Amino acid sequence: MAAGNALGYEAAPAFSAPLRFFLTAPLFGVLAGVLLLVMPELLESRWTPGALALTHLVTVGFMLTVMLGAMFQILPVVAGAPIPATTVVATIVHLLMSAGAVALVWGLGAPAPDVLVIAVWLLGAGCAVFFVAAAIALLRVPITQATPRDMRFALIGLGIAILLGLTLAMIIARGLALPLVPLLKLHVGWAWLGGVGMLLGATAWIVVPMFQITPPYPAALTRYWAFATFTTLLIWSATVMYELTSIEFVIVIALVALAGAFIGNTLALQRRSRKSIPDITQRAFQLGLGSLIAGLICILVSYHSDSPLWPVLSGVLILHGGFISVMLGMLYKIVPFLAWLHLTQAGVRAPNMKKLQPDAPVRKQLIAHAITLAALIVATLGVSAWAGRIAGMLMTIEFAWLLNNMINVIRAYRRAGSA
Repeated sequence: MAAGNALGYEAAPAFSAPLRFFLTAPLFGVLAGVLLLVMPELLESRWTPGALALTHLVTVGFMLTVMLGAMFQILPVVAGAPIPATTVVATIVHLLMSAGAVALVWGLGAPAPDVLVIAVWLLGAGCAVFFVAAAIALLRVPITQATPRDMRFALIGLGIAILLGLTLAMIIARGLALPLVPLLKLHVGWAWLGGVGMLLGATAWIVVPMFQITPPYPAALTRYWAFATFTTLLIWSATVMYELTSIEFVIVIALVALAGAFIGNTLALQRRSRKSIPDITQRAFQLGLGSLIAGLICILVSYHSDSPLWPVLSGVLILHGGFISVMLGMLYKIVPFLAWLHLTQAGVRAPNMKKLQPDAPVRKQLIAHAITLAALIVATLGVSAWAGRIAGMLMTIEFAWLLNNMINVIRAYRRAGSA
């Protein structure tokens, strides 16, 4: 593992290991758009079978798939923890998780209890293979830097969220006598902040200063943020399970403050970037962080309002506006860079990354993403069924465009490799 902020590119896995996840994820986004186009009423409530299917097309189909692909790259290169038998593990995990995501969406949306049980087995097996391999990799790395340490917290948080999700699926499919609403609340909290949020933080400690050319994060933030967030999530979980509503809201405020500390520091660092003109992917990052702030405010409002609007709006802002915006920005950095890196490592004269991935199609796709976010917000407000259909159409276009842009990078990569 390289010291300091250096990345261990020599430990990078085969290009195919993360790439299969990155190319699969947009297909689930396209399906989510088509589903919303056909059933625009899905944004009226988060509890209907169709709404659950739509949510998990985005969270499991797109977001978790991207995260798994990224971790096959991040663990060896950023955290210095290469996964054993990377290509074999990536192939197994990809097949199980992709099939499991399809079964999950089908089982939730139909609804089809037997298919939901199959989804639990497929997703459980895929996650087990990945987490065992990741644990082996991380246990070999001494805890001397913030990223590998906080990656452990992120993986534990993600594991808790997945276990809760699988338990909820079995409650729905087989009627297990467990408290549905508290477990659902815990599942969402651990997935958003314990998994995705802490993984974003662990990666950002190195990636933001290096690729966005900013000063480093404050030492106190990188030292204590993940531990404080994880501990606060544990306390919040106890208040949820014991129905300590007043205390729960206080802890939620603390969690929002912790998330705000990360977001605020990241935005402050970006303002101090040494780049003369921020690139479009940095703008996507800023859109994501701004949307996260708005989504967190909606969560606080939802504690004092019975309207179904606020939970749905917070989901749109945090998932599509927040995490997906950041993931798009990262994909547009990662995929062309990996193409360039593997060409270079193969001794091929690699084209400039701007030739592998020109700015123009990226800018247009990210503008489409921002327009889709605005359309989703309008549709959530319940203006008309056509607002939902338009949002679904735009979402379909957005994710198809993302897939096309990444495929074009692969085509350029193959042309350069065969030249």
